[in-house]
Amino acid sequence: MKKLCIRLSVILLFAILLPSCSPSLEAPPEEVGTKTGEKDAASEKNESKSSKEAEQKQDPKKEIMQKCDPAEDEVLNILMIGNSYCYYYVEELYGIAKAAGIDMKICNVYYSGCPLDKHLTWWRNGESNYQYFETNENGRIKYENYSLRRCLDRENWDVITLQEGNGSYRRNGLDGIRKEVSCFGTLLDIIKEQFPKSRYYWHCTWVPQIGNYNASSNFRIETKEDEMAWQNAKITIARELAEQYGVSIIPTGQAWMDARYNPVIGNKLCLRKAKPDDTSHDGDIGGGQYLNACVWFEMLTGKSCIGNTWRPNYELSEEKIAILQQAAHKAVVAERG
Repeated sequence: MKKLCIRLSVILLFAILLPSCSPSLEAPPEEVGTKTGEKDAASEKNESKSSKEAEQKQDPKKEIMQKCDPAEDEVLNILMIGNSYCYYYVEELYGIAKAAGIDMKICNVYYSGCPLDKHLTWWRNGESNYQYFETNENGRIKYENYSLRRCLDRENWDVITLQEGNGSYRRNGLDGIRKEVSCFGTLLDIIKEQFPKSRYYWHCTWVPQIGNYNASSNFRIETKEDEMAWQNAKITIARELAEQYGVSIIPTGQAWMDARYNPVIGNKLCLRKAKPDDTSHDGDIGGGQYLNACVWFEMLTGKSCIGNTWRPNYELSEEKIAILQQAAHKAVVAERG
C-alpha cells in the first residue's frame, strides 16, 4: 500500500512538471505581434513605391529628368529647339568653342519652319516628326523620326533654347508673332518641370535682306524700313518673353543688322547653302553662319569671340572675320547691358 502511494505521488509529480518542461511550438504573443508589424510596414512601403512608379509611368511629366546639376559635366550640352534658324551654324559654333578650349555637344530638334505652337501640339500628341542632330568631336550625326520628349531625354542639358519661325510675321506683323508665341509659357513650363537646372534662352533671329522674299508671296522686303520694322518686331517679342519668363536673349538679329551694312560686307551677309535643294535661304559668303556662331559662343560661354583662331572651311577673308567678330561682340555687350 505504501509503495502504491509512492508510485502515485511520482506519477502525479511528473504530470505537473511535464508541460512546463516541454518546448512550445508557438511563439509568445508579443513576438508574433512585433514580426507582423514589421512585415506590414515593409509591405506598405513596397506598395507605396509601386504606386509611385506606376503614377510616374502614367504621367511622365512628374518625372524630373535632371537629377544633378548639368554644370558638373565638363561638356557644355546645348539643345536648340526650332527650325532652320538653328540649323546652319552648328559646326562653326563647335569649332569656335573648341579653339577656345570649351567642349560642346550641340543638338538640334529640327523641323523646317516649325513655329512654337506646333512644337507644343506635337509634344502633347507625342508625335515623332523631328530630325534630331548631334554635333560633337565625332562630327554631326542625324537621327530621323524623333519626338520632342525623346530629344529631351538624351542628355542632362546645360542650355535649352527656343525660337519662332518667320512665317508668323509674314502673316500678320507684330500681332502675328505675339499670337503664335502665346504658347511659349506653357511649353517652357513643361520642359522646365523636367529640367529645372538648365539655362533657358530665346533666340531672337535675323530677317532676310532687302530683295529676299524667302519663297513668300504675301510679304516683301523692298526697303530698309521694311527690314527694320520686322527686326523691331522680333526685338519687341524677345523683350516681352524675357521680362515675363526670365529667359535670356541670344541677339543674332541685332548682330546681322550691325554687320549687314558694313561696306566691306557689302550687303552680302547671308547663309551658305547647307543643302543642295535649299530654296528658302540665299547663299553667298557664309558670313551669316560664322556671325551666328560668334554670337552664340559669347552668350553661352561669357567669353569674347574677338581674336578666336578657328576658321571655316569655306572662303571668308580675315578682314570679314574681324568685322563679324566685332558685330557679334557689340550685339552681346549691348544685350547684357
